[in-house]
Amino acid sequence: MADDKKKEHHNDSGKENLNRRKFFIAAGNAAIGIAALGSLGVTLDFLAPKVLLELPRRFVIGMLENMQPDSVTFDAEHRLIVFRDKQGYFYTLSAVCTHLGCIVEWKATGIPGHPEGVIACPCHGSVFNKTGDVIRGPAPRSLDRFKMYLEDEKVIVDMTEIVSEEEMILKV
Repeated sequence: MADDKKKEHHNDSGKENLNRRKFFIAAGNAAIGIAALGSLGVTLDFLAPKVLLELPRRFVIGMLENMQPDSVTFDAEHRLIVFRDKQGYFYTLSAVCTHLGCIVEWKATGIPGHPEGVIACPCHGSVFNKTGDVIRGPAPRSLDRFKMYLEDEKVIVDMTEIVSEEEMILKV
């Protein structure tokens, strides 16, 4: 009878160990499977091409008839401010501050001494006039001015060509 208890106890104990062993084997296999899937994902990501899709540097900003004289247009996608003065001439300035690269804003009401409107950096206080020249720092230089063209009644900006104040005007 004592042998039966030992067998019974051994069977119960063996059965318990067997379940525990199966659990740990399953947990280990699951951990290995998760690690394998993770490493496969990282490997596939590494092998995939990493292409930066940049915006074209020469593009149509709008149709001539849609841009009214004495207007200012902000193009957030290309970070530009496009001006059309009262005479109908166009010019465009970068909306990226030359101090730390913040996006500047057009202030039509201007500031004391410059009531015709200014371009202001909301972060660090740089102020530029309508042609992009620095009025008040800390910006070290004027805003970039880009070449503009007119093709088939479309106004085109060429950001590959930074021009001087005299060359930035597109006369229409």
